[in-house]
Amino acid sequence: MESSLKLYEQWLTDNGLIHNIDEDGDLHFKYQMCNFFILNPQEDDQFLHIILPNIWSIESEEERMNALKVANELNMGRKVLKVVVGESNTTLTVEMFIDQTPDVEDFMERLLDILIEGRQLFAKRMHDLMKE
Repeated sequence: MESSLKLYEQWLTDNGLIHNIDEDGDLHFKYQMCNFFILNPQEDDQFLHIILPNIWSIESEEERMNALKVANELNMGRKVLKVVVGESNTTLTVEMFIDQTPDVEDFMERLLDILIEGRQLFAKRMHDLMKE
């Protein structure tokens, strides 16, 4: 099987998305004005992990508690999406297993759109909570 990272890189090229590989071997690219990473699946070539980092800065304990509440709502209500609330920021990821001969065209754009939609939903819900 061809390296899954090479398949993702080819998909990015085929779709005209400029990308690079960082010092960790991860793919970095922009899609619809957002910065994404596809992590290098070093130990498990059948694991796909896409990250949309730093979507929301956490500036207070109250904001962190609200972020955790919204993360829980989205994690339970959305397929594939994971919201990770850290000490100072929030990151979105999708994680899934792929088969040995994936057709990346079948799922990549949908996964990226899920992350973008998750970012929008997270921001809307956070703004709503801040108004309360």
